[in-house]
Amino acid sequence: MCYTIQQLEERILKQGQRKQSTPGEIEEALRIFREQIKGKPMFAISGFDHPGLPILIGQGGIHWQDMHWGLIPLWTKDWSAAMEMSNMTLNARAETVFEKPAFKHAASTRRGLLPVTGFYEYKHVKGKKFPYFIDWSEEDVRWVACVCDEWRDHEKGETLLTFAIVTTRGNSLMAEIHNNPELDEPRMPVFLEGENLLQWLSNETPIETLKAMLKPLDDGHLRAHTVKPLRGKNSPGNTPDAYRKHDYAELYEPPTLF
Repeated sequence: MCYTIQQLEERILKQGQRKQSTPGEIEEALRIFREQIKGKPMFAISGFDHPGLPILIGQGGIHWQDMHWGLIPLWTKDWSAAMEMSNMTLNARAETVFEKPAFKHAASTRRGLLPVTGFYEYKHVKGKKFPYFIDWSEEDVRWVACVCDEWRDHEKGETLLTFAIVTTRGNSLMAEIHNNPELDEPRMPVFLEGENLLQWLSNETPIETLKAMLKPLDDGHLRAHTVKPLRGKNSPGNTPDAYRKHDYAELYEPPTLF
């Protein structure tokens, strides 16, 4: 699953030139986003902290809304239930996002895009897990498909806007890294690009068209390396060290001697 992401300011400000065309409305939104993130380092953002992040939505014209990571369905009864739910809804599976009770209203009515410059995942080896940072060779932003909902806390009189990242089965690289034995298959975020960006945001797009977009990124676009622990006393936290390469002796395979 995807529980930690990166929004690296220097890469977002630089914005490389991938060959895929990006709609003008999305480019303009990214220009606004650049202004919003200046001076806000986001080297490693954990969903379990339920951070407030700018999500691009299409309702009422394309614009940004701050939302908390961890979707709270509108039917959630109270604050206690909402907090419990938000820890279980950081991700939504592409295969069931339009059917699962927690997500189907959000998927059908309010979809969003989260700009990222990388994400983190664990590899399991001999009973231990090792964190990897995954990004792409293009100095660029990629857009993760999200579903969003609005929950009203009647006791406090507050409204929370929340989101979940949509995931799909992993491509070949993610199959190698995301090998959690407790899961039925490797997973990865759904990345959208080109005209699919506007279609995902539009409530005029047929559901079957939306479902067809939710597929793995083609092989060859991602790269990965091990990093320091994401949690605990040895974690660098939200600093540049979070995504810098860190080797683990347990993963080193000595050459075969003949």
